[in-house]
Amino acid sequence: MAERTAALVTGAASGIGKCVVERFAADERHDVVACLDLDPAVDDLADSLGEGVRAYECDVANHDAVGEVVAAVEADADLLSVVNNAGVSRYFWIGDLEPDEWDRVVDVNLKGQYNVTRHATPPMFQREAGSVVNVSSGAGQRGSASGGVHYSAAKAGVLGLTKGLAKQLGPHVQVNCVVPGLIDTLMSESGLWTESEIEAFEAKLPLERVGDPDEVARVIEFCSGPGAAYMTGSIVNVDGGGSLS
Repeated sequence: MAERTAALVTGAASGIGKCVVERFAADERHDVVACLDLDPAVDDLADSLGEGVRAYECDVANHDAVGEVVAAVEADADLLSVVNNAGVSRYFWIGDLEPDEWDRVVDVNLKGQYNVTRHATPPMFQREAGSVVNVSSGAGQRGSASGGVHYSAAKAGVLGLTKGLAKQLGPHVQVNCVVPGLIDTLMSESGLWTESEIEAFEAKLPLERVGDPDEVARVIEFCSGPGAAYMTGSIVNVDGGGSLS
């Protein structure tokens, strides 16, 4: 393993991704933390966390652009941890769901994870060290009334991608998946849920509340580290018990 190691986090400008970046920057296991997001706020995040945290404004759905980011990171440090967190959710009834809308949501949520792992994992495999954590959603396990069928389909695809990659990349690269429930992020505040719907959802949860982004980030950090040394292909729900119903 090289003297310098790096982590790459997508969807890093806000919510869960931002919390993951902050944790990676604080734990000092990585010399470089690369933050990838379309939102220019990713630059402010990198500036606030100082040296070693680097921002890349990039669309994960753009295969070549992702490759350029991975190459830039690898030129300075060996990628050790990848977190595929970028996502977008919009509701459309199936009768109104046009191909361009389907393509955009699937491209970000599923193809984006392929793009990152396609470029990042071969060198990790050759070095015989590394971990990937994919972020799915409860919508991928049970469907979604709020996110649209294209979102559910993409997030279900992430589960299959995780298991397939775990088999291909073992024993050298671990690939696991974290499945958040309803989390207090910009996505949950985007209008897909009304306040009364959130309250009704909370009442059905064993923990009776929505989650905090950092509560998911803690699990992602664990799955990226040595504590998860005997985990691969695992699907880890962080949903307040929502998966029990």
